[in-house]
Amino acid sequence: MKRALVCSVLFAAAVVAQDKSVNPGINDPFKNPDVEKYAKTFEGESREVFVNRAAVVQALGLKPGMVVADIGAGTGLYTRLFAKEVGRDGQVFAVDIAPKFLEHVQKTSREAGLRNVTPVLCSSDAVDLPPNSVDVAFVCDTYHHFEFPEKTVLSLHRALKPGGRVAVIDFHRVAGQSSDWTLKHVRAGQEVFEKEITSCGFKKTAEVKGLLKDNYFVIFTKAAKTGEAPAKGAKPVTPVIDGYGAVVPQPGAPEPPAKGSKVVFDVTGVGKDAAQPPPGLVRAATLLNLAGASGLKPSDLEIVVVLHGAATGAALDDGAYKELTGAAHPSADVMKKLKGAGVTFLVCGQALARKGYDPARVRSGASVAASAVTAVVNLQARGFAYVPAPWGA
Repeated sequence: MKRALVCSVLFAAAVVAQDKSVNPGINDPFKNPDVEKYAKTFEGESREVFVNRAAVVQALGLKPGMVVADIGAGTGLYTRLFAKEVGRDGQVFAVDIAPKFLEHVQKTSREAGLRNVTPVLCSSDAVDLPPNSVDVAFVCDTYHHFEFPEKTVLSLHRALKPGGRVAVIDFHRVAGQSSDWTLKHVRAGQEVFEKEITSCGFKKTAEVKGLLKDNYFVIFTKAAKTGEAPAKGAKPVTPVIDGYGAVVPQPGAPEPPAKGSKVVFDVTGVGKDAAQPPPGLVRAATLLNLAGASGLKPSDLEIVVVLHGAATGAALDDGAYKELTGAAHPSADVMKKLKGAGVTFLVCGQALARKGYDPARVRSGASVAASAVTAVVNLQARGFAYVPAPWGA
């Protein structure tokens, strides 16, 4: 027990200290990938994980109804194969950092009649999946792209159900034997990667040998904890606005978010809990998460939030809000994330004047409109759908 505690403390310190990428720039090609080019590369006969794809899937032992996460899904080669294996009652999360890849995965999955695939746009240091939701995670030729391996693997550990498995396929990296490309591109060999993974609470339980030549194929298991119940069915996710507006993916359901939608949220109310952001801001986050769960990018929607009435104070900067209420700004985090997703914020100039708020203390990223009513009317005239958000006082 004492040794385990010491190891846990040391590892926690290492994770906190890991604030710099272990391989800066390795994912730059995926910021704006040529999907057609990568499809030919990832799904070509020169790639052994493509040639042996059926045997790889068989080795995983997937069953109908399972939830699988394809980490670094790329063009969706294995995502689509997994979707067929787990069936209509199962679910596959296609996880990637590249929105273009996720769009392609969603499109090709639908064309193949697969309605159990949910794209998830992850961050550089987390898989961004719901806790205790995944039976099997698959990491194929992707682990060496983890820029923050400890943080990412810990997030994967949280996402797996007790007893859940992680299958890792990656390149053998042996000096004098591996290709120059591998030696330059892959930062470490199997032994190092295995130590990193097992230090995050996994146990190596199997290794598939003889199937692949250039790659190793290792399976790790998350130890089950007493009292930790596995998740059943689809779980809420926040693929775009982390921490706000969680949604349950509904693959194949009618009326998903539509590309090109323009929406104005007329936010006038605050919730019962003053320490929480106005529900209207959370509703805007919900729409973006629904879009992300459907394979859309935040830029595929145009969203404007108009703040007035009881919600006017949400537009103040952190200092002004603290001076006014004596409390920390409850909307600072969600507004920052919404702004990062392309949301435009307007605050009613008339409401500011009536409440005696200094327009100069409006937070960065929000603009003062002549009035809320003219802003809403003008936006509707330009084709924006109107969503009222009057909850609260």
